[in-house]
Amino acid sequence: MRQFLLTLSIYWAFLLTAGAQISLTNDRFPSQGDTLIDAVDNMPTGIDLLTPGPGRSWSFMSLQAPFSRSEQLRPAEQLEGGFAFPMADFGIEMEAANNFFNVTDSEVQLLGFYGAAPGALGFDGVFRFDPPLVDQHAPLSYGDNFDTESNVFFAIAAEDLPDGIFDQLPVSPDSIRLRINQDRTDEVDAWGTLMLPGGIYDVLREKRTDIRNLRVEVRVGLFPWTDVTDILINQIGLDGLGQDTTVSYRFMAEEAIAPVAEVFVDDQGTPNRVRFKVNETVTNLQQRDREEPSVYAYPNPTIINVRFEFTDLPRDTYTLRIFNILGVEEWSRRFDLAGHHIEKLNVSFLTKGTYLYSLSDSQGRTLVTRRLVVVRP
Repeated sequence: MRQFLLTLSIYWAFLLTAGAQISLTNDRFPSQGDTLIDAVDNMPTGIDLLTPGPGRSWSFMSLQAPFSRSEQLRPAEQLEGGFAFPMADFGIEMEAANNFFNVTDSEVQLLGFYGAAPGALGFDGVFRFDPPLVDQHAPLSYGDNFDTESNVFFAIAAEDLPDGIFDQLPVSPDSIRLRINQDRTDEVDAWGTLMLPGGIYDVLREKRTDIRNLRVEVRVGLFPWTDVTDILINQIGLDGLGQDTTVSYRFMAEEAIAPVAEVFVDDQGTPNRVRFKVNETVTNLQQRDREEPSVYAYPNPTIINVRFEFTDLPRDTYTLRIFNILGVEEWSRRFDLAGHHIEKLNVSFLTKGTYLYSLSDSQGRTLVTRRLVVVRP
């Protein structure tokens, strides 16, 4: 009942506050010591982005996530790879890489990152953007457009690479070079009011289009660099290479140092992932500060459908089981997984009550056991 009343009050406040057009300054820019708290819905439903324009009203109250993430903006030297970015104002520890930023009066700039090489090539490195890739602009107003183009060049000796990556090439290279061109367009195409679980914000909406072209070149002896990207794609199946386009809609508010919501869309413009700001005064999400192999069920309690979100799993065969409170197995399924996966399950076959769900690996080791509550109207 309390959650229902809270949602109702937020809804009425949403209707009564016809957000005014805003302009954003560099006062909202992040700085060292700040903390980002957000959550991710990897299977969003009911998200209507509406058409571009003024005075829009968006409701993203259908967003769900099993846990929130907390990331502090730390001095670069405190993060792995920070030695390569001595001019960075702060760094953020991300899932696949540590990102390093510089802040000016008008821009928040991504200097580069340390971590997994783009394209799933299987090695880590330091990757610098030249010039820096702009992440935020100020001042920011409705109708603004920004274009940023940046490049990354990274070379590594062949003997420093994991075995097997380039074995199928027609030559045995001495050196490998990654060449990345990134073309970013930011267009502030709408303004209005955004309602999230736990908060209402006056926002500017920024449509971001990132076109990245990742090429791989090899060098043998004194011969010039040779582009082998198409060979790696067509003959070896490295799908992360070549050109790809990512489109997202970033909702910016003066109360937040990062977008209060960022909606990623597929080729048809359908939302397929949403990262959103968490207001911890009203959320009941579990706190998760770092990546670890696990599985989460949500919504929990659930009525009919529940999502199981698997996170950070090494490649293996896993078994997910549901037990009743007496330890009797009610349901199980095997999955071949690596990394992240979401499985939606209709639990109408379960009666009202408390259950346990567990995840075990191919060796029979239980990785996690948690409670699942099934309710009925």
